Amino acid sequence: MLLQEEMLDYNKNISMKVRNRKILINNLIIQASVGVYEYEKKNKQKLIVNVELLLSNDSEPKQDNLESTQDYSQFRKCLIDIIQSQHFQLLEVLVEKIHSTLMINSYVIGAKVNISKPNIFNDCEVAYELSNI
Repeated sequence: MLLQEEMLDYNKNISMKVRNRKILINNLIIQASVGVYEYEKKNKQKLIVNVELLLSNDSEPKQDNLESTQDYSQFRKCLIDIIQSQHFQLLEVLVEKIHSTLMINSYVIGAKVNISKPNIFNDCEVAYELSNI
């Protein structure tokens, strides 16, 4: 029979193995050239970007410094660089480009990318999401 202290150690070891490491980028607001209509090609529009990155356990920092972890600013910069790189006719293509680029990072084992166009309609917000997590 396990003592209470042994059970706590056992539970701690199990939870250490099954926990998920994630980086979340929430509500990045950016002006972008995206859309198939002429007015969308002429005028940038507001996008709201949300990203969830599932990281491998190898990405857990061993020390309390930036060099020993995945710097979330690199992922934010990646989003901005892709969005501002060109005009995208389809939101779906933009989301796919972001998703596939994020997945190149060897510590990223899954990603969810959601981009919304909050001002495209007066009565709703439209979004597209791609995920493998």
